[in-house]
Amino acid sequence: MKELFDNNFDKKIKYEGFVDDAFKFAENSQLLSKELWRRFVEQFREDADYDAGWRGEYWGKMMRGASLVYQYTKNPELYSVLKETIIDMMESKDEEGRISSYGKNHEFDGWDMWCRKYVILGMEYFLEICQEDDFKAEVMKSMCEQADYIISKIGCEEDKIDITSATRHWRGLNSSSILEPMIRLYNLTGEQKYFEFAKYIVDCGGTDVVNIFELAYENKLYPYQYPVTKAYEMTSCFEGLLEYYKITGEERYKTAIINFADKILESDFTVIGCCGCTHELFDHSTVRQANTTNGETMQETCVTVTLMKFLYRVHLLTGDSKYVDAFEISFYNAYLGSLNTEQIIEPMIKKMHPDWIAEPLPFDSYSPLTAGTRGNGIGGLKVMSDNHYYGCCACIGSAGIGNIPQIQILKQENAFVLNMFINGTASVISPMGKHICFKIETKYPESGMVKVLLDMEEEENFVLLIRNPYWSKTTKVAVNGTEVQTCDGYIKISKVWQNSDCIMIEFDMRTEVIYPIPYGNQVLMNKVIWGHNYMIPTYDEEDPIAKNHIALRRGPTMLAQENRLGYSVDDAVEIKVNHGYVDAAITEKDIPYPCIVKAEVPLADGSYMKVTDYASAGKLWNEKSKMAVWMLVK
Repeated sequence: MKELFDNNFDKKIKYEGFVDDAFKFAENSQLLSKELWRRFVEQFREDADYDAGWRGEYWGKMMRGASLVYQYTKNPELYSVLKETIIDMMESKDEEGRISSYGKNHEFDGWDMWCRKYVILGMEYFLEICQEDDFKAEVMKSMCEQADYIISKIGCEEDKIDITSATRHWRGLNSSSILEPMIRLYNLTGEQKYFEFAKYIVDCGGTDVVNIFELAYENKLYPYQYPVTKAYEMTSCFEGLLEYYKITGEERYKTAIINFADKILESDFTVIGCCGCTHELFDHSTVRQANTTNGETMQETCVTVTLMKFLYRVHLLTGDSKYVDAFEISFYNAYLGSLNTEQIIEPMIKKMHPDWIAEPLPFDSYSPLTAGTRGNGIGGLKVMSDNHYYGCCACIGSAGIGNIPQIQILKQENAFVLNMFINGTASVISPMGKHICFKIETKYPESGMVKVLLDMEEEENFVLLIRNPYWSKTTKVAVNGTEVQTCDGYIKISKVWQNSDCIMIEFDMRTEVIYPIPYGNQVLMNKVIWGHNYMIPTYDEEDPIAKNHIALRRGPTMLAQENRLGYSVDDAVEIKVNHGYVDAAITEKDIPYPCIVKAEVPLADGSYMKVTDYASAGKLWNEKSKMAVWMLVK
């Protein structure tokens, strides 16, 4: 099935400023490290996951992100590093073509299938950047050998292991997520056996207790009400279903995918653009996010990045701008906040594991909402045989920034779709085969002013769709000084475009006040009974202090308090609110740390409180930089 919007066309994106810096950060702090890649491959040579662990996910997860980053940077050094580690990984196979971090005597247990998924998926993403046909064929052969071995052992036949039984965790969600690379492999090879295996996984429904795809199609329950609520793994399964739908065209699967995405945005999407206030579980975060009783382990970076990827794919499928709106919130808040730009070593490592080799990981795993600190544990933490350690969120991080150029500008028949407003250039080929460069000049999201200049070889008639974010209530757009009519969703401009045409966009950057949603109490599926592989209903009661908080959204960014700004985030403040908005003003006053947005918020006594964008706050990972996006108010 054809997607409504197309990303499969020739384009070249180049950013300036903090977005480009994020790509460089991913490369320099992680992706160019040959030693790190070698360490991850070594996990497949030594039965590293003897403890039913997930060390085998690190390589493929990072390869996916690295391949996306390369598509933007085109850094030849990065390509060389990636090709070298692909060769290393292929050489780690056994005589049956099997690549696994689990010894054969205990394979298809724990996270084995999950790790195998990522090896194949990482190779599939590398194929998109691979420059040599002969090498592509070698990689394809390796992937097919791996998949064939899996198919020979997993299935509904009497002598095989059922897909949902190839793990001891989450009722089979993690093992079922191999659906995505299997259907991608079918697309690459045309081999019917891979499609049949994908169909088998879909028919199994993702878990051994309920068919989650049917639950989404029926649309009666929210994901937090499913019998299994692990957010990352469940979303990964729906990513696979989306790929499966593109082949089959069965409308019930499209309906299930869209229902699932919409239910998440309605019930489990927080102000920073993540899900889960109970560890990494769907748990009705929309209403629970201002509770001070949530704990420190929540809003996982793996969930953020996986949600961003899923929203991007649902957007391609539907053309609905609301998925980009949500993607953008995730990017500017939860995602950028996870970058460990200060190179802090997670505080608990030296204290709890003095024999480990302590080093900073490039991405943090969990994000605070009410007053708290960053750096509260490493998601997916495992130590390796050489006493180095790593984590799942550190590996997935680069895929987050890698998806920005993917969604930046899209195509639809005789139209281009401008989704992101980032300082830089986007060069494309027009419907008539001519070069067009969209030059974007802006300080967005600090400023709501965006200037788009067209550099064209010759005039041409096409449509430009400009996303109008839901939070901008009074957007203004003018082409060469003439104002055009705006609307919700996409602002459509159809004309004969000429060289040097200028589009001026002014977004409504008023600071909106967000209040917690009262809920009293409810029943959640957020308690795991370890060793028995099931979850049980638990009683959840609203924190009475939650109602004493507000959050401030300015454009796509959330404003945050921070202890380094001259006050304690634990103290209640009286913010001056005027008809649902706050007259926050951008300030040039000194802020003791780098930030994207720095502003002052008026207080009832006539004074002002300094705030910054959420993503920039809390980077010291300690009490000195304690922060809050849900602010305690009098």
